[in-house]
Amino acid sequence: MRFHLIYILTLVFKTVVGQIPNNSFETWNTMSGYSTPANWDNLNQITFSSGIFTCSQGTPGNPGSSYLILMSKTVPGRGVVPGIAVSGKLDTSTYKPLSGYAFTNRPQSLNYNIQYMPYDPTDSSSVKVLLTRWDTTTLLRDTIAYGASYYNAMAHSWFVGSTYLNYQSGDAPDSALIVLSSSSSSPKEWSYIYLDNLQFSGSVIGINEQSINQEDVLIYPNPTIESFTMELKNNVDAAEIYVYDIMGKQIFRTSFSNSITVNTMTWARGTYFVKISRNNKSSINKKIIIQ
Repeated sequence: MRFHLIYILTLVFKTVVGQIPNNSFETWNTMSGYSTPANWDNLNQITFSSGIFTCSQGTPGNPGSSYLILMSKTVPGRGVVPGIAVSGKLDTSTYKPLSGYAFTNRPQSLNYNIQYMPYDPTDSSSVKVLLTRWDTTTLLRDTIAYGASYYNAMAHSWFVGSTYLNYQSGDAPDSALIVLSSSSSSPKEWSYIYLDNLQFSGSVIGINEQSINQEDVLIYPNPTIESFTMELKNNVDAAEIYVYDIMGKQIFRTSFSNSITVNTMTWARGTYFVKISRNNKSSINKKIIIQ
């Protein structure tokens, strides 16, 4: 995958390579009419004139003194604007990221403390990570790894979430981009996500092309009432999980490593279809019954 020059024109290397700038959202800058977390761009700069803020500081942190609040809100003349924070630069017209920050490691995952609630079942909050490297020959930015987690239900207590990276290249990146959003591309007012304590962990060497088979995945309990756990076996260490309801609507998606427990307390009773995929190259399907 390649990214054209327009998306890297404003690339600025601001921080120590390997670290996430202001990863616990402890440092906030006061701008002309609004506040913003240091080293994180957001849309307050275009909404503050209406007295509306889609990015704000929550207290106390988990841990620390503060955390990040992103909330989708209706802004006069713009409709519903999502709460977005980018570890770099953000295009305030398209709401697309423009750049990230200097980074040369190859982590396995991005971990964070999180709460969330999409206001409408069709909406989803998300955490996305992109590692890239500038190609001096093609003058394009090559994708080294990408990871995304989507949160469709709700969690009103802090828990540790993880977004695992799928590597497409064995090269080291030179830039990392983290995009945090309260909503999807069709935002719903009052959807929100709280985040704190972002940290990369693990290390990946090369590209793991391992496929996934039925015997590689264990789901229990099934049927279930409140939650189910999925475990990877036979040396499969990471995968993506997608859950669909009986009508085929995706209600949950994330990446995970080794095992994951999914809270189903807010899901309606019935049968759900679970797709487990590895690097978008192989996948299997299972069913889960919520009683």
